[in-house]
Amino acid sequence: MANTLQHVAWESCLIEPSRDRALEAYARRRQGIPNPAIRYFAPVPWLVRALVDMHPEYGLLMHLEQSVADLVALVVSQENSCRFCYAAVRAMLWSQGMSIARIQRVEHDLTRADLPPRTVAALAFGRSQSRSGPAGARAAREALRRAGFGVDEMKEIAYVVANTDFSNRAHTIPAIPSRPFERIPERLHMRLVRPLLGRILKSRHARGRATPLARVPSSPYAGLVGAYAGSPIASALGRTLEEMWASPHLTRRCKLLMLAVVARGLECEVCGREVGEALQGEGLAEAAVAQVLTHLDAPELDAVERLLVPFARETIWYEPALLQRRARALRDRLSGPQFLEAIGVAALANGLCRMGAMVLDQP
Repeated sequence: MANTLQHVAWESCLIEPSRDRALEAYARRRQGIPNPAIRYFAPVPWLVRALVDMHPEYGLLMHLEQSVADLVALVVSQENSCRFCYAAVRAMLWSQGMSIARIQRVEHDLTRADLPPRTVAALAFGRSQSRSGPAGARAAREALRRAGFGVDEMKEIAYVVANTDFSNRAHTIPAIPSRPFERIPERLHMRLVRPLLGRILKSRHARGRATPLARVPSSPYAGLVGAYAGSPIASALGRTLEEMWASPHLTRRCKLLMLAVVARGLECEVCGREVGEALQGEGLAEAAVAQVLTHLDAPELDAVERLLVPFARETIWYEPALLQRRARALRDRLSGPQFLEAIGVAALANGLCRMGAMVLDQP
C-alpha cells in the first residue's frame, strides 16, 4: 500500500523513548490500542495528554461527521508532509474498512474520490488553510458557506485542521519513526486482525455532547476557548492551555515569545494582539517586543529565548528533514524536557493561530 509521502526525507529520531506507565495506560484507555509515540513525549506530560485528548474522535465533535474529520486529518497531514501522522491516519482508515483504492483517490485527486460535495469542500478547506494560513481565512470560510456548512460545523472543521497542524509538527520536528505505521497494511497478521482492530478503534469514538464551560481561562487565547463555549472542544482546549502554561520547563515569557513569533509569521492579528498584551504584562516593553518580532532577537532575551524565538519562526513553513536537522542542533543546547516543551509550544502555536483566524477574525 505505497503512499504519497514515502519519498519525503525523514531524519533518524531526535529523542530517546522513555517509559511512563501511567501516561501509556491513559492513552490506551482513550484510544483503545497502544500508542507508540507516547514514550517519546513522556517527560512533558501536558504534551502527551494534548496529543491524546485533543483528538476530535474522542467526544469533541457535535456537528461534523467523524468520517469527514478523519479525511481532513489525512489531507492536512499530506499537505504538511508529516510521514508519521499521515501513515497513522491512513492505517486507521484502512483498519476501519476504507479500501486502498479509495484512500489513494483521496490522496491524488479529490474530484475522483467519489465523495459528497460537502466533504470535498471540507478537504479543500483543510489543504488551503495549511498552505495559506490566516491570510486565506476569510476566503476559505466563504467557500465553506457556499458548500452549505453552518457556523458550528465550520468551527469544528477549523478545529480539526488546527489540531492536525499541531499534531503534524509535534511528530515531524523530532522525527518520530513513521515506518511501523507505514507497514501496517503490508503485514499479514495485521490483515488478519483488521476487522477486530477496526471494531476496537470505532468503539472509542464518541459524539460530543453540549458541555458547559466551567470558566473561561484568563491566560492568552481565552477568547478562542470562549468561542467554543458549549462545545467539549472548549474544555479540551482550555485544559491543554492551562497545563501548558503551568509546565515548568520553559518560562511563561519564553512561551509567549514563541507564540507571538508564530502569530506574526502567520499574520494572525487577533492572536498576535492578545499575546502581545500578555508579553507586556511580563515586563517586556513594547519596543522590545517589536524588535523581537522584526529581528527575532533583542538584548532583553535570555539564552534560551534567543534559541527558541528563531526556531519558532522556522516551524511555520518547512521541509521536514531541514527542520529536523535544525531541531537536532537545538536539542544539544537544551535539556530534554526543555526541548520537548519547545516542540509542543511551537506546534500548538501553529494550530492556535490557524484556528484563531478562522474562528475569531469574523468579517
